[in-house]
Amino acid sequence: MSVLDAFLSTWSNARATFGEGVPQPGTGYDQSASLTTLKSDLDQAAPGTHWSGGAATVYGNVNTEHQRVIGELGGLDRRLAAKVDQSAQIVAAGRQDLDAVRKWVLDAAASVPKNRAGEQMLVPIVSRGLGRLSDIVTRRNGELSTVGGDIRTIGSEYQALGTDQKFAADGDHGEDDGEDEGEDAPEETSAAEQGRQDSEALQDGTLTDEQRERLAESTTLTAQQQSTLDEGNLTMPPEQMSYLQGFSQAFGDKTPSEIKADMQAAGPDGARVADAFQLASNPTITTGLPGTEPPSVERPAAGGEHALPDGVRQVLDGPALTQPFSDTIRDDNGNVIVHGEPTGPLQPTKGLDDLADIVQSGNRDLQVGTDLDRGLMAKGQEMLEQSNRLPIEQAHGPGFGPLDDGPRWYHEHVDPTLQNMFNAVNADDVVVHDVVTGPGGGEFLDDLTKHQWQDDGLAAGGLFDWVAESAQDDPTGRAASTAHALAEYTSGHQPQLLNLAGTDGQSLGQVNPELTRDLSRVFAPYLDDMVGNNIDGTNDRFFPPLDGAEEQPLKTRALMSVMYSDSSENGAAATLFDGVGSKVEAYVHSAAASTADQDPTLAHADMKAAGRLQAALDLGSFDEAYDRLSNAQQAVHESYARRAMLFDTVAGLGSEVPGGAAVSPTLKELFLGPPPAVDAITPTATPQSSLPVQIMMAEELLNHELGNTEIREWLQQRLGEDGRLQVPDDDADPKIYN
Repeated sequence: MSVLDAFLSTWSNARATFGEGVPQPGTGYDQSASLTTLKSDLDQAAPGTHWSGGAATVYGNVNTEHQRVIGELGGLDRRLAAKVDQSAQIVAAGRQDLDAVRKWVLDAAASVPKNRAGEQMLVPIVSRGLGRLSDIVTRRNGELSTVGGDIRTIGSEYQALGTDQKFAADGDHGEDDGEDEGEDAPEETSAAEQGRQDSEALQDGTLTDEQRERLAESTTLTAQQQSTLDEGNLTMPPEQMSYLQGFSQAFGDKTPSEIKADMQAAGPDGARVADAFQLASNPTITTGLPGTEPPSVERPAAGGEHALPDGVRQVLDGPALTQPFSDTIRDDNGNVIVHGEPTGPLQPTKGLDDLADIVQSGNRDLQVGTDLDRGLMAKGQEMLEQSNRLPIEQAHGPGFGPLDDGPRWYHEHVDPTLQNMFNAVNADDVVVHDVVTGPGGGEFLDDLTKHQWQDDGLAAGGLFDWVAESAQDDPTGRAASTAHALAEYTSGHQPQLLNLAGTDGQSLGQVNPELTRDLSRVFAPYLDDMVGNNIDGTNDRFFPPLDGAEEQPLKTRALMSVMYSDSSENGAAATLFDGVGSKVEAYVHSAAASTADQDPTLAHADMKAAGRLQAALDLGSFDEAYDRLSNAQQAVHESYARRAMLFDTVAGLGSEVPGGAAVSPTLKELFLGPPPAVDAITPTATPQSSLPVQIMMAEELLNHELGNTEIREWLQQRLGEDGRLQVPDDDADPKIYN
């Protein structure tokens, strides 16, 4: 299949997402004209001046209510019709956009020569066309999702009209009714008030089954709602948001410690408190109602920080670190007798650790850009930055002076809480993404990497666990753009990461090995993107190359050197060594397939990318060793020994190394090159033999039944059970390699 055929196939799939036929307009949903006529007829039937008395008053009230409901139904009909029309317009526009891209690609393709050079010229044309296709589908689907949310909001307003109608008058029905009908009907409880009552019942331990069911229903999302929440455009019925915000605010000025105690006493229902806080404080969840200032809980437009309890907001709005003091002693007139004095060093503000526990007790899937998570993350950033600035005047206290060892202080007094806070927010990929990629992201990563973590950086690295998990299914691009920001930072700060301040020249991998390993797992899916040749068909739009396809891979090499600072077994270096091996193998197989398809242009690009990626890994190993040893000769030998050890580790784990699990010394040397000479001072960046490439090329040609028939038969006899060619040992006949 040519690159142009591949584009046309992709285009057809994209076009199919917009359906067939003429999109249905909204006129079929708009009955507002008939409703307006009916409203006018009702107005004509009002009592007016011709009928008075109690019965007339009751009838007039009912008539007025009927007119209100019918008028609002007409307005909803018009809005619904407009949204259906808007949806049809989006579909039509999407089709037109796709047609325009197809025409542009075909016109451009028609202008290139019909030869190999022309095929090469087609690659950037098709690549640009595919990028446009992806942008169109993503943008138009997002617009359709927004319209769908608006339609769901209109649906909830239809439903509200059906439940909020009042076709009877309160009080005395007048002289025509004959007798008193009794007391006035009780007022209907609002959703916000219902939330407050249920919250108070939970706090008091008196939650009924009905209240428990209502709380569970209000804090549970359907699969479709969860998907829309992840995309950042969930529309929630106003009554549900009002209930959640009333429930949340009912905790009042209780401290996080007191709230946590209430949750624990409530048993399984307690976790619903955290869920309510998350949903109520999410500004991306809207209701379709207009915004007000200050925000309304009775008719909320969206979630936000305002919906959190006062006690939680006080903690989030206060300082990250405070110093404990003894009480100030005063006389009966309020005059100070003895001022309070520090009773300990600076430490996390009370409530932050409990708040982190509260967050972790809830449904982590609801942590999608909430103001609760943003507030907790902001306090974590503040605490981290302040702890790294020691000694500072306020830090000292009994048992700790301003000139004492900073890491000892924050290991004992700060890190347990700070690590717990990061564990709480690490499920909110929106918040973590915004911190890393937004303004101040570089300063945050400075603080994160130079901090000498009590847990070796496990919690800090945990902030990015979701990146690797989302790499292959990343429609929003959050994972790829976060990984790119981390890669740019790591490659651009190589000197300081290999010589962390205040550590006597120790590296990131030595001081914070767990953080380094987490970063290596973040980078592994994007190694091909770093050198500008995406091989797996994902991430390329959201992860721009660190090094262009025609440039030396200097940034990628710098990143590799930092990862090599943790070269322990199963450490960061092993992760990238294995990752590079997988990507290089994918490049080689792609090149072999292109050769079989008689497409040398793509084969050349793939092989070039494989070489650049392997070179970045090998030279990064040398750079780290040289930085640490300050001796080129020692660095060359240690770099080779370390790569040999990693080769053994990866092969022992069953990685896809050509030759199968039984790796011969010959194959190992062919991949790593021979050991360096005793006096070598220059590292080698490529294998000393092309046999590994030949092995994989031969396997691919065998799969395609191409090449010399006699050679194919000979090779077929040497395929292992796993379908891989078996490489002979050193004592085999030398002719076997020819």
